[in-house]
Amino acid sequence: MNGYLSALTETLGALPPTTTRVVGSAGEDTNTSFLPAEVESVKPAPISCMVVYGTETGNSKKLSTEFVKKLKAAGHSAKVKSTEQYKLSDLDDESYFFVIIATHGDGDPPAAAKSFVTGLQERKNPLSNLKFAILALGDTSYPLFCKTGEDVDSMLNALGGTRIHELGKCDVDYEAVALPWIDDVVRKLAISSSNTVAAKTTANQKAAKPAGRAVYDAKVITNLVLNDVGATKSTRHIELKADSSVAYEPGDSAGFFAHNSESEVADVLKLLGLGKEDRIQWQGETWMAGDLLTKKLSIRFLPERVIKKYEELTGKTVVPGRKDLDALLTDFKFDSGFDSKKIFEILEPMVPRYYSIASSPAAHGEKEVHLTVAELEIETRTGTKPGLCSGYLSSFAEGSSIQFFIQKNPSFRLPPPDSDLIMIGPGTGIAPFRSYLFERESAGGSGKNWLFFGERNFVSDFYYQTELQAFMDTGLLNRLNTAFSRDTKQKVYVQDRMEENATELLKWIEAGAYIYLCGSKDPMSKDVDAKLIDILSRRTFRTEIDASDFLKELEESGRYKKDVY
Repeated sequence: MNGYLSALTETLGALPPTTTRVVGSAGEDTNTSFLPAEVESVKPAPISCMVVYGTETGNSKKLSTEFVKKLKAAGHSAKVKSTEQYKLSDLDDESYFFVIIATHGDGDPPAAAKSFVTGLQERKNPLSNLKFAILALGDTSYPLFCKTGEDVDSMLNALGGTRIHELGKCDVDYEAVALPWIDDVVRKLAISSSNTVAAKTTANQKAAKPAGRAVYDAKVITNLVLNDVGATKSTRHIELKADSSVAYEPGDSAGFFAHNSESEVADVLKLLGLGKEDRIQWQGETWMAGDLLTKKLSIRFLPERVIKKYEELTGKTVVPGRKDLDALLTDFKFDSGFDSKKIFEILEPMVPRYYSIASSPAAHGEKEVHLTVAELEIETRTGTKPGLCSGYLSSFAEGSSIQFFIQKNPSFRLPPPDSDLIMIGPGTGIAPFRSYLFERESAGGSGKNWLFFGERNFVSDFYYQTELQAFMDTGLLNRLNTAFSRDTKQKVYVQDRMEENATELLKWIEAGAYIYLCGSKDPMSKDVDAKLIDILSRRTFRTEIDASDFLKELEESGRYKKDVY
């Protein structure tokens, strides 16, 4: 089971498909009387913090959650991950790094933390910019008390990291040491952040964003299947890391010019009677036939205008219907003696494909772009083919080079941080909402968040399950409703979960919540629209207009936004 689909262990457990869990605000009152006067007069600059926990019984996780809540209450950006989730390659990009880790048995790390500790031990690259602190949990009845925490502390120090607080060692009664340790770290960060306001302001002024439609060179750093064993579909989480900062905001999309597959190009060349290195004149340039068909020309689902040009060019009458170029050349073959190079003159350039970005520049850094890509399979006259761009992206191995550009989507921007947000994102429609949640976590606003997510099966298709449940644990995600259509005899969809929560939905809408929808246009978005109108027809506020007009009003005012495809 991969890291994104593995259910949270120990104290949390997996949410059943019909569960609604309500979590209050993560904000807390904090006492800043300990700060010197000169620090109190300066508005602290938020610090980006990563908290990683390694646990056997759940205590480290519990403390990490509490730590993150206090960091956020102090105005910092804080994320929490288990040692299973955390990628050690991300250490190079961390600023403040905290580890809360238990020691199990005879000085051993917890089972879930063994790879993390081993990877850290094997690391060679220095961490001279990293600031860290370690909280170790153990049991003094064992001779190697808190050994794992000691080891992690020593390894980070040996790699050049700066220890900002002494190693904390907790016995079985762990809260006696852990809670004061956490408070001390938060105090130190408050002083540190106040002293860096001017420096951060200067740095932000220098951070220029690329203008126009910049094309970014990137490496594929992650390409994994989100679905688990037994899934009836394949959806991938793909992470790209660009050579330079990427100018994007949550809600934007990444654009790609896909390449046609080698096998499909080879079939077309054979039907044309050409070799891949034969020279072709196209738009004033000389191309090799194989490269032109691979990188530039659209050979899938030819539009009617191209079919008409083919009829005029070859004198053949083509039966109406969807045609890929290989099927067109097979079923309506041109006569012998025809110059097959003329076919290139009627073909059109490939258009880009777009994928909603699933990452947050504030949380994942300005060089990373994450995608949620459903692998498609298309039945055609000449056999089953992978989706053009989904197949293209899915084929990239980690470490491969790729190019992309950003498609801005100003009409799908986040609402203000203090506004409540209802997100409806079944399937890959969850992608921008993953971006939103990470971004809102970094912004630290008081707005509540509610997500509706749907897919086929709970066990195999709960995308980003661990992250979503962690968001609930930290209080960022206040409500989560899931609908897994094939787990029950009668299919259940997101609109059914909306119906079950109609009363609460109306309360949120009356209080000013924004509603965002992402996913397939037909039939999903139409079904959600119909359900929203149905639910709004039962409202007890603004009854002077009917439900349809009220929904239109929400849309016109920017409180109901859709990104459907």
